[in-house]
Amino acid sequence: MVLFRVISRIPFKILYLFSDVLFFLIYYIFGYRKQVVMNNLAAAFPEKSEQEREKIAKEFFQNFCDFIVETIKTLTISEKELQSRMKLENSEILHRLVNEENKTIFTMLGHQMNWEWASLSIASVGIPVDVIYKPLSNPFFEKFMLEIRSRFAIKPISMYNILRDMVSRKNEPRAIGTLADQAPHHPDSAYWSKFFHQETDFFNGTEKLARKFNTPLVFGKIVKISRGHYCFKLELIAEPTYKDVASGQLTEEYVRWLENTLREQPATWLWSHKRWKHKRETHPTEDEMVLA
Repeated sequence: MVLFRVISRIPFKILYLFSDVLFFLIYYIFGYRKQVVMNNLAAAFPEKSEQEREKIAKEFFQNFCDFIVETIKTLTISEKELQSRMKLENSEILHRLVNEENKTIFTMLGHQMNWEWASLSIASVGIPVDVIYKPLSNPFFEKFMLEIRSRFAIKPISMYNILRDMVSRKNEPRAIGTLADQAPHHPDSAYWSKFFHQETDFFNGTEKLARKFNTPLVFGKIVKISRGHYCFKLELIAEPTYKDVASGQLTEEYVRWLENTLREQPATWLWSHKRWKHKRETHPTEDEMVLA
């Protein structure tokens, strides 16, 4: 951790030189998950040529290497510099709902780079923020990521404890950030939808919690402006009550919004994970709470 903290104090210009070297090694020498990325892109964009998909893949790996050094930099980045690199758009939505109306809200986003800076940008403008995270098996990296996700007074919450947390803190106004595009562990109880031409399982826990606790839903889109500079655009999607909203409709709106968002800048998404590893074998059930 000490070494990472020292590295994090290196200026961005030099860190991006490290990123360039890392990209060369990962993309040209080791080919880290390159075939996984190409397979995912071929399935998601059958209308594009192989050359077009290779261009997206190359840009993805460049973004991914930048994301690695930017994540390390997050250990010591100041609020001022963070705000200059992650512009928050439509923050008045959160100020109204959280600070003025004293509500808890869910902010749903995907694995767009740099997603770690998104919650920090909200916290930096005076909004109480919690982030739902999936615990890591490696103790060192679990400690490292928790330290990053705890900056600017953010409170990380394990995905396995979110229901208990919502009950115990139901009257505490805050924005709860969730990366809602992870593949669930239990596909039989997930929400299934067509996503980039493929049957895809999504967590439905955010929708269930929003209904149970009357929580507004805000979607957050990350737009890459230039290297190391992003815009985090917020959009209020739904407010309670949800009694006339069909089950699954809120999750479906997220799925459609996410795909449209990723088509705008496909190289910013995490294509290196096996998003379509589950196959739909049974119809989704309602008897198990699966949390995003």
